[in-house]
Amino acid sequence: MQLLHERKLVHVFPNLSIALRIYLSIPVANCESGRSFSKLLLIKNRLRSDILDGKHNLLAMMSIESDFLHDLSFEQTISDIAKAQARKMQF
Repeated sequence: MQLLHERKLVHVFPNLSIALRIYLSIPVANCESGRSFSKLLLIKNRLRSDILDGKHNLLAMMSIESDFLHDLSFEQTISDIAKAQARKMQF
């Protein structure tokens, strides 16, 4: 997965990138209260509850704009949001 990103082959093989992400998340297990749950089931349940909360439009937009999300600088976005929040808080 890291090799695909380093050599910038994600855009050449987008389905391989998705398949690798799914494959790598399947074997992970989470142990709570003596029970073992598939991480994929936990993610699925979380997404289902989010969709019930009306967030399915945001998930669809993220899927459609995945190329934009890969190029997005999260540090800059977080910095911009923090600056905007700091200006709103005046005592």
